[in-house]
Amino acid sequence: MGDRSKVNLNASSELKNSTDDAIPTFMKSLGYKQSNILTDIRLAIGFSACSIAAITFYYDYIYDFHRTEQYTLYAVIAYMALNTLLTWWMWRVEGGTVYVGECNGIKCTQIVLGSHTEKYSVQYELKINTTIAGKFVTSEVKSLFSSWYNQQGFFHPKPFIAFLQNSISAISRMAPQTTGLKKTATAKKN
Repeated sequence: MGDRSKVNLNASSELKNSTDDAIPTFMKSLGYKQSNILTDIRLAIGFSACSIAAITFYYDYIYDFHRTEQYTLYAVIAYMALNTLLTWWMWRVEGGTVYVGECNGIKCTQIVLGSHTEKYSVQYELKINTTIAGKFVTSEVKSLFSSWYNQQGFFHPKPFIAFLQNSISAISRMAPQTTGLKKTATAKKN
């Protein structure tokens, strides 16, 4: 969030990605620990597929094609299956998830944040899944990017933090005393 890089205000994907990058820093300041399990699984599947391709290339390079023909067939099938699994994982399991975190306080809280922006849209949509003491709550909020980006394209963290505070019920109780901010942002709840 201390980064003062300029963002193209006409590129909704750039605005979304820059906003998504600010979430982990704020959540860490509140004592949430980011979980990278989704990314770790994606990396394991991808590296497995690449390893199969590398081993197949190596054996094909050392031995002639006729000796490795049967193994190459199995390797191609395994590679295709792993890449299909990877595509399914990214689209169905991760599906727009930008943050997964836990806070071990008096009550264990898990937060999963997923964001979405339509093409050519100036609206940031945040899907919030929280689990507090076994109770699962889902909510969706929307806000304009202009709420936390100025006209030159620079990110201002205070309005964004206020938006998150008002949007996520699990942190709205503890955020004002932690960050010293007042609740000022307005968020539309569906």
